[in-house]
Amino acid sequence: MSRPRPLLLAAALACFASAADAQKLTCAIQPFTEPPEIATLVAQLRPALDRWPSLHVALYRDARALCLADTLHDVRGYFEPEGCRIVIAADMPPALQNAVMIHELRHLEQKFCGACPVPSLSMKANARAIFAMEADAVTYSLAVAWDLREADLPETWDALAHWPMQADIAAAFEAEMGRSNDLSSAAAAAFEQWYAMPERRDLYYTAACNDYLEARDREHRLPTYGSLAPDFFERLCRLPDGAAYDCAEPAG
Repeated sequence: MSRPRPLLLAAALACFASAADAQKLTCAIQPFTEPPEIATLVAQLRPALDRWPSLHVALYRDARALCLADTLHDVRGYFEPEGCRIVIAADMPPALQNAVMIHELRHLEQKFCGACPVPSLSMKANARAIFAMEADAVTYSLAVAWDLREADLPETWDALAHWPMQADIAAAFEAEMGRSNDLSSAAAAAFEQWYAMPERRDLYYTAACNDYLEARDREHRLPTYGSLAPDFFERLCRLPDGAAYDCAEPAG
């Protein structure tokens, strides 16, 4: 009997999911006050939005649509870059929905900082970009969740710390905070830890390559062999306050 495929928390660029995967979508446009389900989703994120202006800007300036899906397969949320739409699974507790929302809002920010992969990249370079974007979004969401925990709002942190495919990253972040009490160092440790689980890398590599090939066929593109920009990682890795943190792929 085959082992069940792990359920990932979120996906960049809709690698694992699309609107077709959802049986039903309940959507809203700004200011996200109707329908009630979307208003509740935004209201429960209010503490994070109030503490981090970058999240507020991403949601209320850059997001064009926010949706709840009654059924998603493989992931709990995803971001569609072309339409700036975020889709979140409805069948989650509020704390986990908050964690996914923060993660996907970070992907939205990544689009506007120029980090999204471009069609000229090779398939391998595209996968490298997806890896880094996921590692950065996880790191960003952990930084926000840690701040909320320090403000006696631990639910989002606890949700991330107990999610099987992110628990090791949360542990690395927490261990470094305990050692150095330095957010940038903890972020660097979390980013590095993202690459440490082979199963996580394999899942994202397969999804990134499938998405890349499907897009190439759909758009009738010729094979491309471009590389990531030399400053890709420097532009990508930012904390919620905009400060840079050290990030790099592991050697090999």
